[in-house]
Amino acid sequence: MDISTFAQNHAGQIAATIGLVTFALAKNKLTPGGIAVAILVAFVHMLDPWPVFFWLLVPFFLLGVLVTKVGHAEKARLTKSSDGSAGGEGPRGWMQVVANGGVASVLIALHTFLGASSPHMALRAGVYPGVYAPVLQRLLPIGIIAHYGAVAADTFGSELGILAKSTPVLVTAPWKKVPRGTNGGITVEGLSYGLFASFLITCIAYAGTYLMPPYRVMDIRIAILVCIMGAFGSILDSLLGATMQATVTDRGSGKVVEGPGGQRVKVLDGGSRVQLGRDIMTNNGVNLAMAALTSLFAMAAAWVLDLSF
Repeated sequence: MDISTFAQNHAGQIAATIGLVTFALAKNKLTPGGIAVAILVAFVHMLDPWPVFFWLLVPFFLLGVLVTKVGHAEKARLTKSSDGSAGGEGPRGWMQVVANGGVASVLIALHTFLGASSPHMALRAGVYPGVYAPVLQRLLPIGIIAHYGAVAADTFGSELGILAKSTPVLVTAPWKKVPRGTNGGITVEGLSYGLFASFLITCIAYAGTYLMPPYRVMDIRIAILVCIMGAFGSILDSLLGATMQATVTDRGSGKVVEGPGGQRVKVLDGGSRVQLGRDIMTNNGVNLAMAALTSLFAMAAAWVLDLSF
């Protein structure tokens, strides 16, 4: 397929990508590196013959921008930034884009490859031994949809949960109250927002598979599975954050100190910052691991339950 044919076949997706990039630049939602990686992620999504994957990426970005904006001033007062500025989410860097869209891009690239290079004739010819390729091709969409349900649930839970009226508790020790913004801190409101986000993504995917080619109607059992797995991903992110990621607090104010772009926060000399938990993974690493595990668990559950597209 040449460039002109590709542009004609994906005119709507290209226009949407240009619009989102322009919006991100105008509103300072992504760094230049974040913009570059986001364009690459969008391009990978366009290559797949299932356009529903691209149209999951768009609402995920827009919904993320929306919930990040909600209560931004209050969130800025609840935490501190390691660079000395107020807390709250700043422009997202390339690592954050990879953490939220990298796993889906890999799964979509594999789904595209299997769909383009392993039609039934190729399978019968023995190009791919056994039944693993066709089974994987049918399970991958479930993993991709569950991925977006999980990262959306995590975004909603983090960005809206921090504004909850109830005091957060540690997911691994529910009797222990923690400062807002603590890695592994959860509230009932935050978990509810996460479930709602997963439900939204599932509804979008359900409509997309019905209205867009190849017009694969999502079984209601698949819809329930991916919705549950999306919410599960939010809880898994909290578990990983509590056990694998350090939380740094400011000794004077007691506020959690955030690293720009989800990076590691340094503990300053003089004891002005206190570190809690094990410093094994950054926030970006936790998000990436959560997305990968949720997708794998969703596909494994679908395989056990004999669910596939």
